[in-house]
Amino acid sequence: MRRSIVFGTDAFTELVPVARAAEEAGFHRLWTTEYTGRDAVLRSLLLAGATSTIGVGTGIAYAFSRAPLAMAATAADAYMATGGRFTLGIGAGTRGMRTRWYAAEFDHPAPRLADYVRLMRATWSAGAGGLDYAGDHYTLRIPAFRPGHPAEALAGLPVYGAGLNRIMLRHAAQACDGVALHPLAASEHYLHEVAAPAIRLGRQHAERPDGSLAVWLITSVDDDAETARRRARISLAFYFSTPSYRTIVAGTPWERAGEAIRAGFLDEGADWQSLARLVPEAMVDAFALAGTPEDVRARVGAYERRFAEAGADELVFQTVGETLGREQVVANCARIVQVLAPPARTDPLDRIPTPGSTGLDVTR
Repeated sequence: MRRSIVFGTDAFTELVPVARAAEEAGFHRLWTTEYTGRDAVLRSLLLAGATSTIGVGTGIAYAFSRAPLAMAATAADAYMATGGRFTLGIGAGTRGMRTRWYAAEFDHPAPRLADYVRLMRATWSAGAGGLDYAGDHYTLRIPAFRPGHPAEALAGLPVYGAGLNRIMLRHAAQACDGVALHPLAASEHYLHEVAAPAIRLGRQHAERPDGSLAVWLITSVDDDAETARRRARISLAFYFSTPSYRTIVAGTPWERAGEAIRAGFLDEGADWQSLARLVPEAMVDAFALAGTPEDVRARVGAYERRFAEAGADELVFQTVGETLGREQVVANCARIVQVLAPPARTDPLDRIPTPGSTGLDVTR
């Protein structure tokens, strides 16, 4: 299984040495994230400019903060600038993000995201006849549309749709080249009983029925096992404080833990350290890879086998970060690269499609 890493942190140029180390170690891809103060596409370009062969991608960029036509143009330029190493990973974000951050709330985010992807593909394949698209949620007619790049050069631009609930996963699998699976879907129960069946259903009606599946996994590595596991518990408390994630543990041994975390979060005196104590040890093992270098090396194979059984072909290590400073997060990313490098390298030219561009030329 391919191994990748996602830099879920505000740290910026500090990640360049880690990116180069990941490339040297044979990692498949570097995913970037965005939040209120950072942009995933620009971060991918930074990492691409500092490396030569490793893939880069947004994991994820928020789709509805950008109009589909604008996102399509951005992704096309990024794909060409990186010599075909760029992957566009997009998602809807939570309802709270859409309403509070971007004032972009709407009905039916899953089918709208699928239509968003189809409209982007229409712009990439448009020719001299202009752009004429009529979908379920978007309609766009531009007779004088001018594509920035030839359609054949963009034919290999991959799009991953991010999701967690059944409806979003089904639509992402139907419309996208790959699915970027939220880390809370990593537990065996949810992965095999909810996520994998939804993805299979979506692919029954997909143009690309053999699409890829990348599974995010919360990962914390430290010489002190308790430090590593405490950081993972904090990350899980952070996620499960969100009401929309309550269904992930419904009917599982961790349902009451999830309820306690949400109730504690509403208590103004609660902090992440105290909420983390509500996360049982077994819950850490179900949702995260955390421990000493020896611990995580010994356990990572079991995760890969579980994910492969669900149809995954890429494992994405997601760094812990809540309550940590930038230096600590970068250090965890570096430890992930050092400790969890792929056991056997593959030829970079086999990993990343190239549209003929020489890629970004940045002084290194």
